[in-house]
Amino acid sequence: MGPLKSPPILFVDDSALARAAATRLFTSRGLAVTALGSSAEAAAIDPNAFSAALLDIELGDGLGTDVAERLRSSAPALPIAFLTAGGPNLALDVAARFGPVFSKGEGVEEAIAWIADAARPLGG
Repeated sequence: MGPLKSPPILFVDDSALARAAATRLFTSRGLAVTALGSSAEAAAIDPNAFSAALLDIELGDGLGTDVAERLRSSAPALPIAFLTAGGPNLALDVAARFGPVFSKGEGVEEAIAWIADAARPLGG
């Protein structure tokens, strides 16, 4: 399968293992991915360079919901979804306001499918 005609997916997770696994899953589906390991790294990127974002809710240096707020402030139409192994109920509730929340483990395939469908073309 060839690469899609869209910018890369942004994936932010503080687990190196999760980043490697997600990168393999995205690329096996022809999706380019930029995998970052922290809220600080995500703060330094231009959200308009991405077609969609998949964020871990609990990052080592902050919450994925804070990353989502920064992304949406610059790119209001950016599709955003979350992966989580659990987390504070308030964080899960806030995450659901941005987009779907998928469970790490059994929900990863569903999250990848959602992101592939939601990925927007450059400038979209």
